[in-house]
Amino acid sequence: MIQWTEIVIASTAAIVVAVAIRIWRARQAARERGPVHIHEPLMKRAEALADKSPFLRKVSAEFKANGHISNRQAEAVKKAIARIEAR
Repeated sequence: MIQWTEIVIASTAAIVVAVAIRIWRARQAARERGPVHIHEPLMKRAEALADKSPFLRKVSAEFKANGHISNRQAEAVKKAIARIEAR
């Protein structure tokens, strides 16, 4: 006959294994993502202001799709953000 302690031990072991698997998968996903792109903080600011500018909306969509923008686009985004924040 199965005792309650055996059930508790088995369920605790299952929980520990499940948590370990989730941690391992999260770490693997973080490694696969690679380093943060150099323009990511700038694009976060652009996404916050995207509702005020069609240009920022377009560039934010491109950044989400491609994962990068050119240095020239980054300079244009900086200027657009400065103009919007100056208002």
